[in-house]
Amino acid sequence: MYELIRKTLIIVLCLMLSKMLHLTVSVYIVLFAVVIATSSYSNHIWVMIKMMLPSLFAALGAVLLNQAFAGHPFIIWTCSIIYFDHIRRKVDSNLKARMVILPMFMIIFVDTYANSSAYTLMIPNITRDLVLSVLITALVASFINHIMPIKHKPQMPKIVSMPIGGADRLKVLLLVGVGLAFIMINEVTSAVFCLVPLITSAMQPTHDMMKEHSRNKILSQVGGCSLAIIVSMLFSGTEINLFTYLFISTVLVFTILWWCNHPDKEEGLIHSDALMGFLIPYQLYIGQYGNNFGLNSIILRAFELVVVLLIIYTIGYWLDKFVTKNESIAS
Repeated sequence: MYELIRKTLIIVLCLMLSKMLHLTVSVYIVLFAVVIATSSYSNHIWVMIKMMLPSLFAALGAVLLNQAFAGHPFIIWTCSIIYFDHIRRKVDSNLKARMVILPMFMIIFVDTYANSSAYTLMIPNITRDLVLSVLITALVASFINHIMPIKHKPQMPKIVSMPIGGADRLKVLLLVGVGLAFIMINEVTSAVFCLVPLITSAMQPTHDMMKEHSRNKILSQVGGCSLAIIVSMLFSGTEINLFTYLFISTVLVFTILWWCNHPDKEEGLIHSDALMGFLIPYQLYIGQYGNNFGLNSIILRAFELVVVLLIIYTIGYWLDKFVTKNESIAS
């Protein structure tokens, strides 16, 4: 219970500050708050900032790349894909895979918005909000961890080795590369968050795990969007009331974190992912300073996630079938 309250306070305070400061890109503070609350067990500000530096440097590097080659999206796409391949060659365990997901998403986010005619002028705001989100999250987490000292650190998760062969690298390049090219060419900025499950699915060690991962993502991510729709109706367009927003946010975040301690490991992982699946649309479309229901945006996000995850499941199914067939022929 103590740990649940500590994590809830960090996340909810970050959500409230994002709303009160009217951050243009509030998704950054959500991502950092969840990562720091669930992964960092230090009360030193620098230790927390150090955890977020890879994501910060990746995003700033993407901003410089897009400014240097503005008007040449193919060069930007090629440099991003080369960097993704470099990252995949370094990922040889599940822990390293978890560490590279957020930096890769930051690059995709900046590439997509910088090459969108509707959002290219937002890049200075994106950069400002990124730096502010890092500082705010570190300050809030340090403050909470000082007044509620961490009593014990959880055990490190089991390290599982991951293959880094040519086929595994090619799978990441094809899935992530084609996905990034599609949203850059068509300027589908709303689908940029769909590439996160695409990245995590592409990095699964086996095709069978890729199918299972996409199935779990449908439950957690689409379930999170469904919960966000229910909460939006619960607010009834009164999101501007800070007390109401604080109360509902606290109850929901605490409840989902409590569900994360499920005795069944797989169920616990689904609930952990559902926390992010709920908070992103919640903060993006409901937590803005206004009284907009945001239902259209949430439903669109859920639909795009379903389409992407079904594509991933189908690819994993046929790859698994192809490999099994080849193995049976060889034997």
